[in-house]
Amino acid sequence: MIDNYGLMLYSIIIPIIASPIAYLFGKRIGRVGNGILSTVAFAISTLMLFSYLNRVLDGEIISESYGVWIGLFKLDMSFLMDHLSLTISLLIAGISTLAAIYSISYMEHEHDQEIYFTCLLLFVGGMIGVVLASNLILFYLFWEMMLIPSYFLIAHWGKGRPKITGFKYFMFTHAGAACLLFGILWSYSLAGTFDFLKLSTALQSAPFDALRWIMILMFIGFAVKLAIFPVHTWLPDAHAEAPTPISVLLSGVMIKCGAYAMARITLTFFPSSVATVSYALLVLAIITMLWGGLMAFAQTDIKRLLAYSSVSQAGYILFGLMSLYSLGIAGGLFHIINHGIAKSLLFMSAGAIIYSTGIRDMRKLGGLASKMPITAVAVLCGALSIAGTPPFGGFASEWMIFAGAFEAGFMILGALAIIATIITIGYYLKMIKNVFFGEVPKNLKEVKEAPSYMLVPMSILTFFTVIFGIFAYVPLNIIYPAADIIGKFFLGG
Repeated sequence: MIDNYGLMLYSIIIPIIASPIAYLFGKRIGRVGNGILSTVAFAISTLMLFSYLNRVLDGEIISESYGVWIGLFKLDMSFLMDHLSLTISLLIAGISTLAAIYSISYMEHEHDQEIYFTCLLLFVGGMIGVVLASNLILFYLFWEMMLIPSYFLIAHWGKGRPKITGFKYFMFTHAGAACLLFGILWSYSLAGTFDFLKLSTALQSAPFDALRWIMILMFIGFAVKLAIFPVHTWLPDAHAEAPTPISVLLSGVMIKCGAYAMARITLTFFPSSVATVSYALLVLAIITMLWGGLMAFAQTDIKRLLAYSSVSQAGYILFGLMSLYSLGIAGGLFHIINHGIAKSLLFMSAGAIIYSTGIRDMRKLGGLASKMPITAVAVLCGALSIAGTPPFGGFASEWMIFAGAFEAGFMILGALAIIATIITIGYYLKMIKNVFFGEVPKNLKEVKEAPSYMLVPMSILTFFTVIFGIFAYVPLNIIYPAADIIGKFFLGG
């Protein structure tokens, strides 16, 4: 159905329009004013996206078109809303709103705050655009739009070696984007269209070998963004050294754009090609789970532990998607939501600990449960959710991922995935013990909770880690139809 209300476009351009306002008037309105401006912009986008909920639940696929954009390619400026795009766009906009609130206190002592909020607004606008774009060129433009502001957010406000880390992040993601662009142009040469609603049909008559190479090229681009082994090495440095609100967005939502793209493009437009390599990709997912988990176990820096945990969890998402069964695909998509919420919560909690103590090394912490009880509860809920413990959201999504693998007949790989969960429990229990239990170091006797601007977003995310576990059917009502549609492209769906 064609929609003329323009809410999809507005949900993208409101943050983008707000960005020059933050830059031009940032010094005048100050950090709090910029934080409120960003929060309001993201909240409006969230509400606009949420307004599509009932229509999407009724099964509508909503298209929003603004006529011919590039006449030579008959390319429209158009956007698409369905079960898949609604789910991921709401995650992006919602967590970005909380990250903007969190930034008000966290960036208190940082420099060039008006430029920070400018880049933050552009970054989020690009991510929402990626999820709502309805053709490959618009998708790619927003994909690149994510890269530039996020590079500056890492390189300009990061800790440790921010410029080196930012450059590494830029090179990895840009190399992935180059593979993606090559695949996009090659697919156009075969299909004669960039439009998502036409591509699947247009590519059916294309040579199989060409389609497989296009799929591989695009998968590489998406795998870099999702941080799948062995193209994951940019993530631990970028996530650990970025300012915490940006770590929240990088781990909580940006890498999920890679997972979204795999579901939207790789699985939907190249099902036959994916089916021939799905077992190899399942093995790759297991390697990613185990490698990320074992590396997380070896960390002493709290943010680096969380960063390697994100690598491991990206493997779970890929594992679910590549089971090629509706149940596993739904589990992978649901895990995007659960991991996005829980990992955002954990990075915010880590930021609260660093803000209050000035320490990142877990060996130098201890006994903080009595000093920071709200943060302790938040970390416990986030960690248990990611470890797949009931009644938290991660239990439901991981159970679906494992069940999908067993349903598809991958018994050994499914067992290895469960072993990876045991590793996850291990490193999170180690983190909780070192940070929150034992004797409080003498230099931390006066530590107290972080400011309310940081605690409120953490409390909201803690609530959702629990509510999406107890009432998992609420998000699954949106997610499962998307997985079912994708699953029907495959024999096992």
